[in-house]
Amino acid sequence: MGLVGGFLAGLIGIGGGVMYILVLPYLLLNMGFPQEEIVQYTIANSLFGTTFAALSGNIALMKRKEFFWKQVISIGFFGAICSMLVLLLFVNTPLYQRDQFNIVVILIMFFIAVRTLMQSRKPIGGEYEKKPSFLGLGGIGAAAGTVSALSGLGGGTVIIPILNSGLKMPMHKAKSISLGVIFITSFVLSVYNIFETPMIEYSNQSTGYIVWPLALIISLGVIIGSPFGVIVGRKLSNRLISYIFVLFVLVVIADKVIQLI
Repeated sequence: MGLVGGFLAGLIGIGGGVMYILVLPYLLLNMGFPQEEIVQYTIANSLFGTTFAALSGNIALMKRKEFFWKQVISIGFFGAICSMLVLLLFVNTPLYQRDQFNIVVILIMFFIAVRTLMQSRKPIGGEYEKKPSFLGLGGIGAAAGTVSALSGLGGGTVIIPILNSGLKMPMHKAKSISLGVIFITSFVLSVYNIFETPMIEYSNQSTGYIVWPLALIISLGVIIGSPFGVIVGRKLSNRLISYIFVLFVLVVIADKVIQLI
């Protein structure tokens, strides 16, 4: 799971959460964690793995001097604050259960699939990049942080479309900024979840909502898999990459729909 999640992170630039939120609920239930908090454990451990996926990608980008500090810090600051508020006031409470989580994931995944297919058919270049205001960057961060906290996906699903389609930013730059912001928000939420007290008292090699055997092995796989995703991404066409990614997205949608039924 870590290897595939890391590979997808390097290939697409939105973190490895697509794989994590598909598999983690089944693993956690099999380990005996309470069904009433499977959503909270899933989001927490998905974000933990996503942190390392983003970190690995960011290191590679820094080495190539393709890291955009100003935009990453501006968007990441608002993303971290907003994601913390959503986690504190809604996600880590009895209000957010499996059905609500599945509906949120289905909606986000559907948006990703449609947007990815539409983007793959657009011609590259020909438009000037727009410069967003500080408040504009803050709005992007707030939206990304909300999605990150609600789904465990990291926020790249919001950042990349806005930067690329809305602000006409080149895709490589949008992906770079996305990975930087994902690291900030996922790291902040992961630290919070380590010190959080679950609603139902249960301990199984876990601290807070972080289950160490899962989280650490996923992260190790991510560190190994992410660079391969970056390498393969340079050799494949954007359209083929889009089709591969949409296939994974459709599998997640099918799984969540079945759970709702």
